[in-house]
Amino acid sequence: MQAYLYVLSFLFGLVVGSFLNVVIYRLPRHESLVRPGSHCPGCDTPIHWYDNVPLVSWLVLHGRCRECKARISYRYPSVEAVTGVGFVLAVWRFDVSWPLLVAWAFIAAMIAIAFIDYDRMIIPNRIVLPGTVIGLAASIAIDPSRWWVYLVTSAGAAAFMFALVMLWPGGMGPGDVKMALFMGAVLGVSVIVGLFAAFLFGSIAGVFMMVALKRSRKSKIPFGPYLAMGSVLALFLGEQIITAYMSLFD
Repeated sequence: MQAYLYVLSFLFGLVVGSFLNVVIYRLPRHESLVRPGSHCPGCDTPIHWYDNVPLVSWLVLHGRCRECKARISYRYPSVEAVTGVGFVLAVWRFDVSWPLLVAWAFIAAMIAIAFIDYDRMIIPNRIVLPGTVIGLAASIAIDPSRWWVYLVTSAGAAAFMFALVMLWPGGMGPGDVKMALFMGAVLGVSVIVGLFAAFLFGSIAGVFMMVALKRSRKSKIPFGPYLAMGSVLALFLGEQIITAYMSLFD
């Protein structure tokens, strides 16, 4: 039974990932997410349903448009596959439960934010602000006795990021503050792990870019992808990491 659940979760993740590709491309351009339907970015030919099957169609067509043979970015199947794997891991972590639905929605939001910020250096309000409200409501509904924890961690994470924006102008932006608000609303105390991991991942990437890619220390690097990666890590392992750390002082 568990194997079937993993397979279904992966397939559902592929479908959600296909929609996320639309969100990633159209949302920052202020285009409708519904109309027009999927079309080739090269020749604008509408994509038939049988050429729009997540992951499979890209592989069958060897990453090219059926009509004009233009190359279709590997990002499309990558987003679908990452979403599918993330949904499977969420089932492994939360089993069939209300927290699973929250985890799926949170993972999808983090994937969209990461790619949009990487492309456009923006963290869209249309994801983080509704996400914060819905995430906070869901967290409190699932764990009402600790309602205050989610309020404190959400506000505290945002305040921490806001302080960094003030102390390091140009290094962070208001989008990072709002994303921290979203993270705290869903992750609770585990947001500490998420933020620490984000700075760790960002530092490693920054050193790599300076050493291997010869980037300047003043080069702008979007921080949203690292906040997203830290968030997903904290979602799956945040409580265990905090427990292991606290046990060092027992």
